[in-house]
Amino acid sequence: MKSPSRAVHGNHDLDSDKDDKSSARKLLKSKVLEVPHQVRKKYGFIILWAAVGLDLVISVLGYPVIGQAVSALFVIVYLADHISIRRALCSFWFAVIDVFFREISVGGDSKLLHLKDGRAVIFVCAPHVNQFIDPIVVMKTVAETTGRHVSWMVADISYKRKVIGFFAKVLRGIPVARPADYETAGAGFITAERSAVRGHGGTRFTQQLEKGSVIIVKKDGVKASGKVGRVIDDENLVLTAPLSYKIECMTSLVQLVSAMGYSFPNWWPAVWMVCLQIACLVTHLLYAWIRDGVMHSAMVGEYFRDYHKAVHLSKPDDTKGEEQAGLLEKEGEVTRELNISDPTAFTFLPYVDQSEMFNQVHEHLQKGGTIGIFPEGGTHDGTNLLPLKWGVSTMVLGALAKYEGKQPLKISIIPVGLNYFAPHKFRSTVSVDFGDAIEISETLVEKYKNGSKEDKQEANREVMELVMLGVRSCTLLAKDVETLHLFRTLRRIYVPQGTRLSVADNVALTQGFAVGFDRVKNDPRVEALMRGASEYRKMLLEYRVRDHQVQRFQGRLFSPQQARVLRWTILMRVLTLVSLALPIFPWILSLAPCGLIGRVVSDIQARKVKKMSVIGTWKVLMASAFVPLIHVIYTACCWSSFGRVAGLLWFFFAPLAFVFMIFASEDEIRIFQSLNALLLIFRNKDIGNELYHRRTQLRKELLALQQEQRWLSGIDSSLKQTLERRQSASNDFFTIDDKKEEDA
Repeated sequence: MKSPSRAVHGNHDLDSDKDDKSSARKLLKSKVLEVPHQVRKKYGFIILWAAVGLDLVISVLGYPVIGQAVSALFVIVYLADHISIRRALCSFWFAVIDVFFREISVGGDSKLLHLKDGRAVIFVCAPHVNQFIDPIVVMKTVAETTGRHVSWMVADISYKRKVIGFFAKVLRGIPVARPADYETAGAGFITAERSAVRGHGGTRFTQQLEKGSVIIVKKDGVKASGKVGRVIDDENLVLTAPLSYKIECMTSLVQLVSAMGYSFPNWWPAVWMVCLQIACLVTHLLYAWIRDGVMHSAMVGEYFRDYHKAVHLSKPDDTKGEEQAGLLEKEGEVTRELNISDPTAFTFLPYVDQSEMFNQVHEHLQKGGTIGIFPEGGTHDGTNLLPLKWGVSTMVLGALAKYEGKQPLKISIIPVGLNYFAPHKFRSTVSVDFGDAIEISETLVEKYKNGSKEDKQEANREVMELVMLGVRSCTLLAKDVETLHLFRTLRRIYVPQGTRLSVADNVALTQGFAVGFDRVKNDPRVEALMRGASEYRKMLLEYRVRDHQVQRFQGRLFSPQQARVLRWTILMRVLTLVSLALPIFPWILSLAPCGLIGRVVSDIQARKVKKMSVIGTWKVLMASAFVPLIHVIYTACCWSSFGRVAGLLWFFFAPLAFVFMIFASEDEIRIFQSLNALLLIFRNKDIGNELYHRRTQLRKELLALQQEQRWLSGIDSSLKQTLERRQSASNDFFTIDDKKEEDA
């Protein structure tokens, strides 16, 4: 008989043997499972080799579709392990932006060379006029220039959504809670007299509100708001300032007034496809005519299609008398106080503690990360900057104060100017201009860290002044759209004939006129020059010619030989125009449904938010969603109508042909514009002479002002020297030309 102790030991040995066998099985299982993992990670080419082999073997056995499906599965596994989702997503959107814009020019990229030492960087971008397109343009430019990935501040409510949140996390966005995203209806009703607010009908101020919350009242068509300074009880509180609202000029768009119904034949997919395209193209043209009052065919180039002119400004009826009396500012905005005598419903914005967001930003900067921010706080349609928010100064001062030590944190603030020529127009240009890096002094950091509340505010204010100066130095600003167009007209007149500047240099020269204007605007000659430039620009719009074409309108009669050459040139360009139009027109038809959807949806969204800055974004989003869908539908139509070969050819090669079509259409537009100028001088030589002599006179006046007033003293020295050398030759040309005219 076994003793109890021996039995216990025996059971223990059995249990240990079982444990050893179990652990051995687990170890063997883990090693077996580790093999495909190692093969997938270290020897990815084997997966591709196996994919090709399986496809060939299964296809030989008589199952080609199954072979291709298995092969595709292996390829997907390889791509998932070897391609970064973030990089793939960035590459996709960068390609979309490259299609949308004809040229993205970069200015001041040499100022980014010092960023390669691994320091943290904050890109401060303005103006914010193109919603989601702006950050993609900056991301693309920074990635190509410095190799850095820019993380953007993303609204917390968007960050928590499934689809948008997924993309935001992939792109390493940093969530920020905005009070406006959490607007809530308040209990009861309120009345207000100056800063005192009284509750009625069961208000719960102590439960719903706290210091820093914002009360919003919508009454009589206005939206007034005020920040809570102190909550006394459930029925009484005090605001930091009386409820106030702004009256402003709102951009409005005429929506599509009626829907057009079409019945498409569906017995033959190809016929159905063509009819759909023609219907969409006709609807697109009618919609443009109804909305803008001009035919879409006239909208060629920035001279004939300007979104600032396509909309009309509307004001509330109660502001018309004040506008006439001069009480409203030139931009159409004035702040008013609102007192409420009748109990009125209200909403409120809760106070949001941003400490968690700032901690994430500080950690990101401490790791040498890159952050992008639009300090204006939102998109707008103006030609000047909105007041900048203090978020960027709080970020950089907080991070520098938090990580002081033997090796203090290095943070550079880089101003970025986004200068669009036509922000919502397909195949337009944009210049991304980088300013000088802003470094924060230790004195400001010490004041922010150890100072009083007033010292912290002063430190923030000083940083924001530096940021504002930096942003203004690389941004093209004007008081209104018309003035901005005049500066661009002066730039075109000033540049000598035959001189071709880059987009960045064009922006810098236009900015030179804008910056120097305040210094010379009191000169009567400048006022006369601006009036003359405005009249000249109106003539260009009226006769549909461009400034560079006017330079060739010489003031002499055509000889018979020159007239024959001119006729031959016109004939050749007409033939070229027709030859390009024949292959381009089918592609215009193919993209007509996407164009119609993008235009209507972007206009509806612009009207909804009362901002033109969303038009470009919605055009890109609609194109990204509907172009692939339309492509698949067209492929199915070709497959079912003309066979498998035609369907495969369309699916794989139509996108390549589409890219060539874009470049061909740009050439066709340039030929069309030049043809219009040739026809003008051929039919009406007097108009050509008048434009030529008016431009010549404006150029002489501008050169004289530059010589005396140094209007362009603020532009880059290298650009200034290049233009001065060209101007000397140009002045000689005008002198010789004047002598010839006097001799004649």
